[in-house]
Amino acid sequence: MEDELIQKLGHSDFHGKSTLHPVGVSLLLLFGFAMVVVPRRHAMIMILACGSFMAVGQRLVIAGFDFNFMRLMVLFGWARLILRQEFRGFRWNRMDLVFLLMSFMELISATVTGGASGFTWRLGMLTESLGAYFMARILIRDLNDVRSLIYGLAVISVPVAFIFLIERSTTRNLFAVFGGVPEITATRLGKLRCQGAYSHPILAGCYWAAIFPLIATQLFSKGFARSLSVVGMFSSLVIIACCASSTPITGLLAGLVGLAMLPLRKWMAAVRWFVLLSMIVLHFVKKAPIWHLIARTDFVGGSTGWHRAHLIDEVIAHFNEWALFGVQNIEHWSVQGGDVCIQYALVVVRAGGLTLILFLLLIAMGFASVGRAWRRVERSPEDVFLLWAIGVSLFVHTVNFIGVGYFGQIDILWFIGIALPSVLPSARNTASSLNSTVASRLHPPATQVSSVFHAGYR
Repeated sequence: MEDELIQKLGHSDFHGKSTLHPVGVSLLLLFGFAMVVVPRRHAMIMILACGSFMAVGQRLVIAGFDFNFMRLMVLFGWARLILRQEFRGFRWNRMDLVFLLMSFMELISATVTGGASGFTWRLGMLTESLGAYFMARILIRDLNDVRSLIYGLAVISVPVAFIFLIERSTTRNLFAVFGGVPEITATRLGKLRCQGAYSHPILAGCYWAAIFPLIATQLFSKGFARSLSVVGMFSSLVIIACCASSTPITGLLAGLVGLAMLPLRKWMAAVRWFVLLSMIVLHFVKKAPIWHLIARTDFVGGSTGWHRAHLIDEVIAHFNEWALFGVQNIEHWSVQGGDVCIQYALVVVRAGGLTLILFLLLIAMGFASVGRAWRRVERSPEDVFLLWAIGVSLFVHTVNFIGVGYFGQIDILWFIGIALPSVLPSARNTASSLNSTVASRLHPPATQVSSVFHAGYR
């Protein structure tokens, strides 16, 4: 499936063979070395930084196993865990077990539908998914670690936004030399769709739409943290705008709505039931199914929401084909170009119905974990806001999934994003317990919220 997606993007020349640029290798070694030696709370940001400045074309292929730079960074991370014996304190929880079971089903399904080649392909994917997820679970242990990750993302956003502006002004992608991205920036209806080092313009925008709520948590801090938050939020908006795609804008709006719901967090059960019942009523009142509303979503012009709505129709119509283990190809489906551009559909096509159930269960458990976590720290508005934003970021991913199937660098962000709620049950260190030692670090955590923000808790 990844092979097909890459071919559709028109830059499959790099897939299945080693493509190593001297600058790319140098950056890999730099970020990899940094991942091993930096303090634990800064380690995860190195893999995200590498993904933001290195195109997916860079890879090392050994005996048919394809190690793109993201997978190699995961291996650097695990080398750190082994060398520094950082496994101590790790505790299994139910989300970990569900993630493992889902991964096992993906491997079984790929083997059933694709044979030996399917097994090899999925084994490579599991290097990223299991490796990144459990690495995040081990390295990110409390809310201060989450804040350090956010500070790192805010810093990364600045050069990324600058690179996107350069691409927009020159119509040339600086990362094309590494392979995996087109040299000439794509256009749709006269609008440039910048993508930088990311695998697709839509994925680039979705990447930063999911990060935006996290960076926003430091907006009500003081001093450097607040300034960095403002800069990071502005940079994220620049990146999303340069992508010129409706899906990231929809994700961004979902994030803003999610953040605005913070004062209503105690009534979210009622809100969810209201939304669900409203969708059911609309489904039966309208002439077309409720998911055909996707076809009407278009913020920048030229949107292919109609294709996504039709894809859902086709997935439902071919239930008997994918129900157990997915389907090897969908050439006989009435889907333009065989493009599975919805993550939920991509899951069932790749791995079947049970895997989709586990996937949805994992997301639901993530939201439940966030809900339990913020209730434990209600006396600390800073912590509540941060925990709420983790849930909002997860919500943005679920909205993104309606418009695109994830692949490339954004996969790592998703694995880290779903790992964060899994960390929360064991998180002990909150902003209300910070001491002067922590406050004196280079990037101090939030210590105060404006009076307006405090009013939202009353």
